[in-house]
Amino acid sequence: MDLFKGFSYNFIGFRYFKNHKPLWKFVVLPLCLDFFLLLLLMALYLYFFNDLFLFLTGSLGNIDVASPDGFLEHILDGVFWVLRHLLKLVLFLVSVVVIFVSVYLLSQLINAPFYEAMAEKILILKGKRQDYPFSIKRMLSESTHAFKIEGFKLLFFTSVSILLALMAWIPVVGFVFFIFGLFFSAWTFAFALCAFPMVLEKQSFSNILTWAKKRKLKLIGFGLFAMIPFVGLILAPFQVVGGTLLYLDELQS
Repeated sequence: MDLFKGFSYNFIGFRYFKNHKPLWKFVVLPLCLDFFLLLLLMALYLYFFNDLFLFLTGSLGNIDVASPDGFLEHILDGVFWVLRHLLKLVLFLVSVVVIFVSVYLLSQLINAPFYEAMAEKILILKGKRQDYPFSIKRMLSESTHAFKIEGFKLLFFTSVSILLALMAWIPVVGFVFFIFGLFFSAWTFAFALCAFPMVLEKQSFSNILTWAKKRKLKLIGFGLFAMIPFVGLILAPFQVVGGTLLYLDELQS
């Protein structure tokens, strides 16, 4: 089944990375940047958490009984205390997920040059690309094309994600859009991980999108790991290897 075949490329990519030492140098700096960005955003979030909570719940009042007097008011104060802490917990968990997803997406943009270089090295090792000598002109040309593709990806994925998030609030049918949004997110992550060799070939965004649409189940299976906060962040460099191998195998099928 395509879903499980796509999922297997997470392990195929890691094994290939482990057995090819020339790829290791492309991973250290991206992982360091990811952890630095994650720690920075988490530190800022924790520092401003109470202010954010008060801002978001300001319209609800203090959710508190200032000076409870009597049995019923003490019970009501206890209910408000539980409600207040439940809201804090929900806000904290949702915010942590948002932070991890944001760091993941930002890391894809920041680390794109490293991931592209790693994908290029795999293509060279596989005999699918010539090992060109360094050229500033070629580097600028490839970087310009890569940033253009990243811009299209960001615009497309952000627009669809916002639309699905809004539709998830529709009564009764909203749950369907929520589930669809999860699958779309997995497909989105996998799309980004598999796109690097196609960017190197200077394919257009529409061609890359068409390629990804034809392989929905494989990409959803491949992108499931990236959906797990923290785990997806650590595995991203190795998934680039898996995504490149998936693309190369699809060329032969």
